[in-house]
Amino acid sequence: MSEFGKWAQRGVPKKGWTCEDVEDLEDDRRVCEMCEHQEIRFVHYMSHPNYQGSLACGCDCAGRMEDDYVKAQQRDSAMRSAASKRKRFPKLKSWKLSQNGNPTLRMDGYRVTIFPKKQGYKFVVKPPSAPDIWGKRIYETVPDAQKAAFDAISSDRNK
Repeated sequence: MSEFGKWAQRGVPKKGWTCEDVEDLEDDRRVCEMCEHQEIRFVHYMSHPNYQGSLACGCDCAGRMEDDYVKAQQRDSAMRSAASKRKRFPKLKSWKLSQNGNPTLRMDGYRVTIFPKKQGYKFVVKPPSAPDIWGKRIYETVPDAQKAAFDAISSDRNK
């Protein structure tokens, strides 16, 4: 097998990397910084004690770098699942209109409300037993605000 990118460079560690974070680029794509070949959407940020900075890598390279393909696949699968749920969230049939005419949803103890704000929309999420989570930005569309609310719920669940 022919090696590409940093796999072929001397001085770049090939094993012993750790995944520090993962990210879904959604509609954007980038090229894996290790093989410098594969186009990726789901990014695994890999670090190594003998390499300055981190590398944004695809699942295959990340698995090879940390010598754990299963762990990399699990992260990738979790990101794909979350991306799919996030995409479907604004289309859930359980969205209703509140008395004020705002889109609202009750789900798993959370209540989400989207409301108009100057030049866009904001959201508030009422968790089961915690302070309200208010969106910090104004979103162009209701679905954009709904997706941001989904992200807020996901972050709250992962605390």
